[in-house]
Amino acid sequence: MVAMNQTTRRSIFPLLLLLVSPSVLGQSKPDGTIVDDVACPANTVTSYDQYIQRSRQAYAEEVEAAKREGFTMATPEKLSDWLLDRREWERRRAYAGFECRHIKYVSDGLKVSGYLWKPKDTTGAQRPLIIFNRGGNREFGTLSPWMWSGFFPFLEQGFVVVGSQYRGNDGGEGREEFGGAEIRDVLNLLPLAKALGYVDMNNVFLLGVSRGGMMVYLALKEGMNVNAAAVMSGVSDVPALVKDRPEMREHVLKELIPDFDKRADEAMRERSAIYWADRINVPVLILHGAADWRADAGQALGIAQKLHEKHKTYELIVYAGDNHGLLMHRAESDRRIVDWFKEHLRSDRRVDARNAHPR
Repeated sequence: MVAMNQTTRRSIFPLLLLLVSPSVLGQSKPDGTIVDDVACPANTVTSYDQYIQRSRQAYAEEVEAAKREGFTMATPEKLSDWLLDRREWERRRAYAGFECRHIKYVSDGLKVSGYLWKPKDTTGAQRPLIIFNRGGNREFGTLSPWMWSGFFPFLEQGFVVVGSQYRGNDGGEGREEFGGAEIRDVLNLLPLAKALGYVDMNNVFLLGVSRGGMMVYLALKEGMNVNAAAVMSGVSDVPALVKDRPEMREHVLKELIPDFDKRADEAMRERSAIYWADRINVPVLILHGAADWRADAGQALGIAQKLHEKHKTYELIVYAGDNHGLLMHRAESDRRIVDWFKEHLRSDRRVDARNAHPR
């Protein structure tokens, strides 16, 4: 052992300070702080014909993905019947008065990637907020700037939309756990929104798709302060999900959930709202396709039954023949989500669609 005299201890003390983490030195930023904010890239779909072509390609890829897992998806005679018409596509493509921002924000000391969709002009009245929860895992199913037409159906009705990529994705720090620690990345969107200054924090809503539905339920389990929630094609029963799709256990749960092999049943129940529906205390709109192969419609029926047993407020809509993305009923499901959120605005705040769209 090397002896250390008083002079030596004093000389290395500044070096030790440099090795201490910034959080110990009080230099860390609060959760929800935006640390990077840039404009989203322009929409690469520049013509209606290109939109139709890409939609056909995406649907064909989904059919093949289903086939690889032993499922059969219906092939429509005319896919364009389910898509936007030219006039509506051009209106959304113009995106007049709105903008998309690619952000990074602080969550548990990590820099996490996300997106913010908002009016360009944020002066005037504060706006209700939708916290969107993406599906998929890792780099599959990530948020993209122009998904859901850049959330145009919600922006034009007066809402602001924000969403997280969850830690470890899209250049963010950390590692997601498929419903584990990254729920903090959703919860920390509340202080982020409050700091924006133009969000009405008395009117906040949760929206989730697929795995994002699981995240909605988990956020409600944590007591997230929101008015209401909507879940589309959502996961509420992870054990049933892996029974229907065994590859999910090997390639998602085992790879992402810490110590999964040691506590598999416990970990899956922790992520399954059907086991703790009593902790869901806001109205929930549940939308699902009866022909969904990625998350069977039983996911919706199961949570609806549990909410009914617990005397919770919910509405369930199952679309006959429709798939995971509710492509056959997208306009109708969008309208139902907007109406659900408007119905649950605080009494002193009602969105008037005639005045919501920037001019």
